[in-house]
Amino acid sequence: MNDANRAALAALARPAWLATRFELLPIRGMQEAAGALPEGAVVTVTCSPRHGLERTLEASEWLAGAGFRVVPHLAARLVRDRAHLERLLARLAALGVEDVFVVGGDAERPLGDFPHGLALLEAMTVLSTRPERVGVPAYPEGHHNIEAASLQCDLEAKAALADYAVTQLCFEPGPLLAWRDRQQRRGLRLPVHAGIPGVMERKRLLSIALRLGLGHSVRTLQRQGGWMTRLFGPAVYRPDALLRGLRSSLGEGGAGFLGLHIYTFNQIGPTRAWLETLPNSRTAMPTSRA
Repeated sequence: MNDANRAALAALARPAWLATRFELLPIRGMQEAAGALPEGAVVTVTCSPRHGLERTLEASEWLAGAGFRVVPHLAARLVRDRAHLERLLARLAALGVEDVFVVGGDAERPLGDFPHGLALLEAMTVLSTRPERVGVPAYPEGHHNIEAASLQCDLEAKAALADYAVTQLCFEPGPLLAWRDRQQRRGLRLPVHAGIPGVMERKRLLSIALRLGLGHSVRTLQRQGGWMTRLFGPAVYRPDALLRGLRSSLGEGGAGFLGLHIYTFNQIGPTRAWLETLPNSRTAMPTSRA
């Protein structure tokens, strides 16, 4: 057996979760939630105006110390200036962090020199402490505050400075696949992770989706949460149908999706239990190192 065959067999034997990124919120109970994560999992840590960058960094430090591969979110509007950015990146480098996720952030006004994610990306390109990998967000179902044309221009500009993208939370494959096809036709070569929800109470998930201002996916979830479902269907959402719709496009870094990014909202236990029911194959959940 040659090395290539051995590598292929090893990949097939990996648990399905190894290809998955888990997103956590750095709020009370996060450490307990992280206890249900698989050992060595890739964990992204969000950043909000309410808690600030420091909370994200503290959570990242704890998670890195617990043996996880941490991907902190850096919200551009919360970074004051280049000196502040250099200190942030140096702190992450000391932790061994090789991957960060740059977002504009939800702060109403920027605290300093970076009004949006693109500005922060541009500043990072000239710094020796820029992490090995930098991710950016993508919005297949649009953004409630940004026009579609502006979103597209922004993504294309970021693609020249980033290493991968992660889509917003979606509940059905159609918008994700249609968006990926459009990007492919436009020549976007940035690898993309498909953002999907984890397993959680359907009512809670719908509430989150409405707050995020999602489009087609919210209507789908509302249909699924109609009176027939409430009477005869499960109260807990599982992304089985979504994953079935995406399966043929997973593992295709160019034409499809490199892997999955699960928005867990810290509901790790049910999500991991669901993942462990999936086939341990590259078709079900390909390994990725975007």
